[in-house]
Amino acid sequence: MEITSELLLDLKGGRSKDSHWRIRVALGFCAGVFVATILGIFSARGRDELGSWWALAMCFNMIALVFVAIAWQGAGYLFSRVISRDGWIVSGILFLCTWVTSLLLVGLAAALLDFPPIGAVLTFAPFVSAVAFFWCVGRHAGLKSGLFAVVLLLVICTRLLTLPPAVEVAAYPFAVSQEDDIRVMSWNLGGGAPFFSGSKEEDIDQIADVAKRHGVHVLCLQEVSSGQFLNMLTARLGGEWKGGRSPGGDKSTAILSRIGGEVNAPLSTMEYGGPTVLRINTHKGLLQFVSCHGSPGRNSGQRRAMVEWILHELRDMKKKTVITGDFNIDTSRSWTLLAPLVSDSIASDLATWRALGLMGEDPGSRDMATSSLGRRSSWMVVDPKMPVTGYSVLQGEQAGSMDHFPVFLRVGLGRAGRASAPN
Repeated sequence: MEITSELLLDLKGGRSKDSHWRIRVALGFCAGVFVATILGIFSARGRDELGSWWALAMCFNMIALVFVAIAWQGAGYLFSRVISRDGWIVSGILFLCTWVTSLLLVGLAAALLDFPPIGAVLTFAPFVSAVAFFWCVGRHAGLKSGLFAVVLLLVICTRLLTLPPAVEVAAYPFAVSQEDDIRVMSWNLGGGAPFFSGSKEEDIDQIADVAKRHGVHVLCLQEVSSGQFLNMLTARLGGEWKGGRSPGGDKSTAILSRIGGEVNAPLSTMEYGGPTVLRINTHKGLLQFVSCHGSPGRNSGQRRAMVEWILHELRDMKKKTVITGDFNIDTSRSWTLLAPLVSDSIASDLATWRALGLMGEDPGSRDMATSSLGRRSSWMVVDPKMPVTGYSVLQGEQAGSMDHFPVFLRVGLGRAGRASAPN
């Protein structure tokens, strides 16, 4: 009640000389809450996603509040006489100094944490702008700031009323299941720091159990931490499993198979080790299974280069290909509050995805989320000569602290045939 009384007095002009920290914190925090709510609801595709997006946006709001407080404290040491004065001009100058300093701190922190500084600055700019403005200037707006809040509430309510309860997933026209279907699973074992840390050795049993429970024949993996991890997983799966990984360090791709074939990584110079390819020769042709991982963040050019390599090297009318992996391209929505962090050009990423469509179609492209926050970055592109008989995202099968779900596919061979009939 005390802080509320002080805040009301300040907004009415009764305490125009008061620069109490609690008033500034309250104004800045409330402004950040409005921004977080707006960005959260416009990032969600359905009301079932609101909680996750709003929680993430509120985390960003709290981080922005901390940076603004640090910047303001620094300004207090450098311009103590200016801060003691009052008025719009002084407050405006302090806002600009605090705003610029806060964004510089965001960029520095992002660089230290190995995040793209430009993407971090663009992501936090709305939060920092709102918090810094009401921290420095909002107290002079009087009760007009309340009218601004009412407008924002109307925008929020309008958006909430137009959001569906959940994202509707259109049914894919699956073919009739055949006895010789190949069951393929794609799984990104990594995490989205700092909230998820990815797979660990203690997760191997759970990963193997999921693959066995679904009778997987070909297991395509991304962000495999080491060769030792893959060897332990192979041993846990059983003696009939063979495979290999790309030389991508702790972010490599890999493929394991229990129906034979040869595994190689022909593009070892690309980030994340490049794609890993499994080729299975049959008496009716060659089957190809590809596990790949697109470069994350603001690297749309590198993602494009990977897809161009796939089109140049693997596109062959005589071969039947299934391309799996985390492409770090989410086509399920045009924008989210994370957009500046995950891409430097959404238009370029969408063009890259359309180019990959020359290899086939993703049976799960009907808005099925494959990772946290309702994102869809993992795909399975199936050659049109191979009938799809089943597809599912196993959202209840996360292992450890991964932020991706395994994706399961049943696909027929059409006219290709197979070296041996899997069990």
